[in-house]
Parts: sequence; C-alpha cells; structure tokens
Amino acid sequence: MYVYEKIERKDRSLRVNNSCSSREEVVVRRLSPLPQSPVPAAAAATKGHSGLLTNSKSGHSGLLSSKSGQLGGDSKRMKGLFKSKPRTPVDIVRQTRDILIFADQSSTSLSDSKREEKMAELAKNIRELKSILYGNSESEPVSEACAQLTQEFFRENTLRLLIVCLPTLNLEARKDATQIVANLQRQQVNSRLIASDYLEKNTDLLDILIAGYANTDMALHYGVMLRECIRHQTVARYVLESPNVKKLFDYIQLPYFDISADAAATFKELLTRHKSTVAEFLSKNYDWFFGEFNSKLLESTNYITRRQAVKLLGDMLLDRSNAVVMTRYVSSRDNLRILMNLLRESSKSIQVEAFHVFKLFVANQNKPPDIISILVANRSKLLRLFADFKIDKDSLSEFLETAVEAAKRAGEIIREGFYKTKHVEHKGLVDLVTETDKACEDLIFNHLKQQHPSHKFIGEETTAAYGITELTDEPTWIVDPLDGTTNFVHGFPFVCISIGLTIGKVPKVGVVYNPIMNELFTGVHGKGAFLNGKPIKVSSQSELVKSLLATEVCFSASSLSAQSCNRVRSLRMTGSCALNLCGIACGRIELFYETGFGGPWDVAGGAVIVKEAGGIVYDPSGEDFDITSQRIAASNPLLKEAFVEVLQQSE
Repeated sequence: MYVYEKIERKDRSLRVNNSCSSREEVVVRRLSPLPQSPVPAAAAATKGHSGLLTNSKSGHSGLLSSKSGQLGGDSKRMKGLFKSKPRTPVDIVRQTRDILIFADQSSTSLSDSKREEKMAELAKNIRELKSILYGNSESEPVSEACAQLTQEFFRENTLRLLIVCLPTLNLEARKDATQIVANLQRQQVNSRLIASDYLEKNTDLLDILIAGYANTDMALHYGVMLRECIRHQTVARYVLESPNVKKLFDYIQLPYFDISADAAATFKELLTRHKSTVAEFLSKNYDWFFGEFNSKLLESTNYITRRQAVKLLGDMLLDRSNAVVMTRYVSSRDNLRILMNLLRESSKSIQVEAFHVFKLFVANQNKPPDIISILVANRSKLLRLFADFKIDKDSLSEFLETAVEAAKRAGEIIREGFYKTKHVEHKGLVDLVTETDKACEDLIFNHLKQQHPSHKFIGEETTAAYGITELTDEPTWIVDPLDGTTNFVHGFPFVCISIGLTIGKVPKVGVVYNPIMNELFTGVHGKGAFLNGKPIKVSSQSELVKSLLATEVCFSASSLSAQSCNRVRSLRMTGSCALNLCGIACGRIELFYETGFGGPWDVAGGAVIVKEAGGIVYDPSGEDFDITSQRIAASNPLLKEAFVEVLQQSE
C-alpha cells in the first residue's frame, strides 16, 4: 500500500460544455509504501477523471476510499475534489434512450413511485436536449453540441423511440419532444441532412405520424412533426404515394376544429412545397385525387373547409409546375359547376378565391365545347355577379380570418395551461387574473396589430392595468383573452377566447373559441353565424315557461328574484358571458341576462354571433343594446317582450 499526496495546479483550462472554465488539475503521486491493513478496497475512481485515477490490476484501486482515513482529509472534502464532469450531449441522448426503452416496455415490475421517478427523469432529459438545440436565456445553441446530439439521435434509433413513446409523456415533455423532432429535421452533419436519410429507411414512422391525427391527444404534436419531416423531398414523395395520404381528406373534416385545421395545414404543405414532386403526383393520380378533393373538400358542408380548399386549389393550379394538370382541370364541366356554385357563396373570402380559379376556365384558349356552352348560357348571370364584385383586402371576411387565427393560437396556450397549476392574482375583490390571461392577450394583440396596424385595440387585461380605453368609431378590436378565468383556475371547461371587431361602435365580426371543448363560434355582419364551420340558428321556442335561462349572480350584478326564475323552465350559470351568448346563438338556451359584467370585451364577440344566428341583443329594459353599458339581454325575437317584462319586475 502507498501514501498519496495531491498537488494542485491552475495552469490548465478545461473546456466543459463548449465554454472554458478554470479547473484544478489533480495529480496523484506515489510517496511511500504503507503496511497492509484490512481496509475495504471500495472503488473510488471518478468517471470524470478516468485518465488520472483509474482502477487497475496494480493494487492501487480503492486507496482513495472514504474509509481509508490515510488521505489527509475527510470524505466530504474528497468528494468535492472529484466531481463528475457535466454530461455531454451524447450522454444525455443515451440516457434518454435507455429510459424511453423502459417506457416502451411498460414494465409492471416496478412500483408506481419508481415509474414516476423514471418519467420525471425522462422529462428532464428531454428538456435538456431541447435546450441544447434551441439554446436558452443564457446561451445560444453551439453547433458542435448540436451535431453530436443529432448524430447520436439517429445512430441508435432514439428518434423512433421518442415518436413511438410520445403518448407516455406528460404534456410539457410532449411539447419539448415535438420541438426536438422538428429541429432535428434541419440539423446538418458534415453538410448533410441526416434526418432525411434516416426517414427514407424508416418510412413506417411517417405512417405513425399520419395516423396520429386519429388520436385527439397526440394529433397536434404528430402534425407538427409530420410537417417538418415533409420538408425533405424524398419523405414528401413517400407520403404522397402512400395509401395513408387519403386519410388526410378525412382528418380535415374532423369535428375538432384545431385538429382539422392542423391537418389542413399539413395537406397544404404537402401539395405546395416540392413542386416537381407534386406535379408528378397530380399527373399520375389526377382522377382519384381530384375526385376526393372536389367531393370531400370543395363541396364540404363546413364553411371553413370549403374556404381552405378553394384557396389551396388556386395555389396548385396557378403554379407553373402544374400547367398540364391545370389545363385538364379547367376542361371539365363538373369542375366548372363546382366553381360557379362557390362564386354564389355568401362568404366574400370564398367568392374571391373561387374567382381566381374561375378566371382560368375563361382564359383557357382551348375550351371544350361544353365549357363554352355553359359560359354562354350563364353570361348574363355572371355579368350581374361581377358588376358589384370587388376584391377588398380589408373585407369583414378577411378580418374574420385574422381573428380566427389569433384565437386558435391563443387556444393552444389555454389548452396547455388548463391542467397545470396556475399562478393567480387578484384584480379586484373577486376577479382573478392568471399568467395565461396575460400571455393570450399579448399573443392576440401582436397578431392583430401585425395584420391591421392602423386599427385600435381594447383588452380586458390592459384595461385593468392601465385604465379605461375609449371606444371610438374607428375599427376597434375588443378582446377578452380568457373569459371564464375562475372556471379556468378550477378546471371547469367553460372557458373561451372572445374577439370582437367594432366599426362605428357597432360589432361587425365576432369569434368565440373554447379550446377545451373544441368549439369555434364565428359571426360576420350579414354573413351568418357558424359553429365549427356549420351554420347555427337560435331556438324557435315562443313560450317563456319552456325556456332555459342563463345568467350570472355575483357581488356586482343584480340577480333575478326567485319568483322571476319560476317563470322560466330552468336556470343555468356557466361563468362565461361570451359562451352564454353563443348558447343563445346555437339554440342551447333561449334567454340570457346579465348586468355589471366587466366591460365590452365580455360581449363584443358574442353579440355579433347572436344577431347573425337570428337572435336579438338588447338592454334589459327593452331599449337598444349599448356595448359600453355593462347591461345585456339576449333571446330570439319571439321571447323578447315577455322576457323584458320579467326583467323589469325583478329590477
């Protein structure tokens, strides 16, 4: 046995995690032999210093055990000397892979607590991997570390495990994993996109991603991954030629608005990114593709689906790469019939997009005789239609599209925060505000301002923070980023984003979106009201005693008397003014009344939707509705008189 002493030097800088830091280099020198003793030979070599302290066959192992007592210091000081170096990207990928294998096997031999511990470690590793690829608040991503991570990810099938095991992760880990997979598609190693080569050999992963749209919990995550994967032309070609591509037509028509919109975005990316591949695909598969496209999308009963489809059709046919396909499409009388029907739509957005495609039928220099005969027979009707036809970028329909996109994006924030612990503040005696309210309002206003910088904006949270904002005759967006905050805090699913546009102080566009229940209500002045793209109408009930009443009873609002409540069938309190108005619009309830609510943001979106669904909005006194009065009643026209009488008796 030997006695060792340590010599400390600071003349070397060790590079750790791509940053230099001064570290003490420990050199161990043998001095003199010691008598043999029965001290246990516990291994004391530290992995991080394997080049300096190694286990060997020379009898030196175990001499730095905490039990030896011969090293001139206590065990705590020695442990401080031999700290493990930080994990490399390769280490993290390998450890992540090991835990993913555990998750994939779904072992039942371990206790629930042990499994939770493993999954928590997995989530932490995934978060670290994301930080390496994207950087963080303290540092930018380092190209060398990203390259190491990328190589290791594809070397041992970690990408496959991450995709397959995604359903076993918690929501935050899924989100991080989705961003990792997306980022890896763009990472180059030695000037090569190795993700493309990997996916070309593992095409079954693409089938998993497409089929993921059928899983409501996984759909949006797999959708993001799929869109990033089809950035590679070989991958896009496989997806187009796969029988699974036909499933996208069905996914676009799903009743879940966010999922159907995501599937539509993937479909568009697939058919517009790689022009030569798309042109070849459309030429080979013209009959079945446009048969499905026309019947399932262009002639869909869903307004949003029709609007997206006709815009995509124009993008495809107007692309020069698809010239042959375009000529074939505009030579069909059945296709012309569909386009002429779209020209008669009440939606200005659909009319405008259909007009761009219709021009191709007219401009075709080799029009078949049946096309010519249809155009001639409908000449006078077409001239009347186009006499007042204007392509106006700032039309109400365009405003609606902007609001819907903002609501969808804010809905993702609400959906992610709904099941998490909330940080809650009070903005009054009983009113609550969360971080989600603030994040949603920032996102919505930023989106609206980018599209319409000259418009004015009023929001619940900014008004609460900075005081009342005056409503003028200028186009003004009025936003409640999270109507039903108390419901949100308690996990009660009646929450929504409410966006209204007023012009001349009159509500013209309304969007109310409940991301938890996947319900999107929309209304545009003169264009009707819709729920997830399908037209809605108010109830036709004419008897008060058979009507369902919604109201809110709170400290700052008047309440209906018990006697008045007995005049209706039943009473409901959902905690969301905007959703109550939408309940009137779609016929779920017949009557709504509230006074003393927060401000115009509570009613700006819903008021338009009620009116466009055939309902009426008015002051509880029976006078005209004033959006700034904090007083509202709504019903179908048949019930107004009797309802106002009851309300006046209760006040």
